[in-house]
Amino acid sequence: MERLEYDEDKAFLLADDAATVARIVRTTPAERLRATTFDRWTALEIIGHVTDAAEIFADRVRRCIEEDRPAVASYDQDALAAERRNNERDPMELSRRLSAAHSRIIQLLQRPGATARPGTHSDWGEVDAGHFAAYQADHSHGHTGELAKAFPPTS
Repeated sequence: MERLEYDEDKAFLLADDAATVARIVRTTPAERLRATTFDRWTALEIIGHVTDAAEIFADRVRRCIEEDRPAVASYDQDALAAERRNNERDPMELSRRLSAAHSRIIQLLQRPGATARPGTHSDWGEVDAGHFAAYQADHSHGHTGELAKAFPPTS
């Protein structure tokens, strides 16, 4: 896997995506989020998925910074989504968790040298904390962009 770089733009993506999801869950009824589908997941399941991933990747960033080359295993996103039953969750709770996880990533990586702290992923091999953060920023932005098109701001 190509190593991704974390920079100010990725930090802004993380912050902006959390804000976009917060806007969506504040302005869209939960029933509509549960009923609107994108391929195989509902809008609320996508928000739950992005939130779950944000917490996982925030923990990976933290571990890279606090531990010496931590081993990190991949996770099965479908199994996690089924286990968490995200379509039944409270959208506001998911939004708060997403915001907190993205904020943790940004704060952790403000420390000098933090982005270069290495870890070993079971599928990707050796990557660093910056790679994990950049991956989450790109991943989140892809899903959030899709949601933002479906639930645009109202004037």
